[in-house]
Amino acid sequence: MRQTCVLMFAAVPAYGFLAYLAGDRMLSGPSEDLVGGLRVLMVLAALVGLVLAALALPVRRGGDALCRAAQVTAVVGMGVAPAGLYTAARLADTPLLLAGLLVAAVTIIVNIALWSTGVRRWCGLGSPRISERDTRGSLGRWLRGKLGR
Repeated sequence: MRQTCVLMFAAVPAYGFLAYLAGDRMLSGPSEDLVGGLRVLMVLAALVGLVLAALALPVRRGGDALCRAAQVTAVVGMGVAPAGLYTAARLADTPLLLAGLLVAAVTIIVNIALWSTGVRRWCGLGSPRISERDTRGSLGRWLRGKLGR
């Protein structure tokens, strides 16, 4: 789980770089039809990066709602990456294209980490199998109460 949180923090600079480049291109005076797309790209990239950073530590502390929020944010990030690539292609802008590729790579890695079986089990999202041996003692009673068994 610790590695997943580190990956979530590592994604923040990539999203920040994409948001910065989108804002810079928006202020440099592109055509009117591109300004709206650049503005949306800038805001979404900044929001996804901030939410991933804000959820990195609470997700480690547990809670299925926080894990789901991190997963949803990572999936939204999967939409930001192609939007950045599409905008870079429309502008024929190499730095924006590289930032979009970086965000795409980082987002794929974060999504794989957040949707892995180990993280889902850590957050209580999977269906853990508890053996009879695990149900003895106070931890076993706590798990039975938590899982409704």
